[in-house]
Amino acid sequence: MISPKPKGTDMTHPPSRRPLALAAAALLLASTVAAASPGGPGGPRGGPGMGGPATSGAMVEQVIEGLRDKLSLDSAQQAMFDSAHSQTIAARDRMLASRADIRSKVQAELAKPEPDLAAVSAILEAAEEQGRSLRHQARDQWLKVYASLRAEQKVIVRDELKARMARMDAMQERMKERKPARHS
Repeated sequence: MISPKPKGTDMTHPPSRRPLALAAAALLLASTVAAASPGGPGGPRGGPGMGGPATSGAMVEQVIEGLRDKLSLDSAQQAMFDSAHSQTIAARDRMLASRADIRSKVQAELAKPEPDLAAVSAILEAAEEQGRSLRHQARDQWLKVYASLRAEQKVIVRDELKARMARMDAMQERMKERKPARHS
């Protein structure tokens, strides 16, 4: 009597690669759209571990914006602040509006019997680059606001940045302490 072959060893019908390709494209889409969002994966208000301080100046923007009242801006500084704030909102709105277009292009490619993942990747990389460019433009405006501050105003910003970094470091330490406990 001939024993049946174990499941998955019959090579006469190779497994379809489409599910794998779709999964890879979905993962690529999710990661790139997150990266293309304002301020990186955490959005404009992302916290530690969600974009962090290196997200194209998002921390500088948040600090200066949060200290608006404490900084007692003069009229020229206020005008620069308002311009930077408006540019940040416009950049965010442009990125949010482009998400629907990106999504429809990727979905159209994935709807094909054999989607071109290189095309999907190119679409997502272009969106990521556009988002990065918009974030850098907004960041540069916030850096101009900072440059316009008087020495005592810059001390206020510096102290707040130091305090935030200390809070992030403390949170990271707490997360490290919890990590071994989760896997026990």
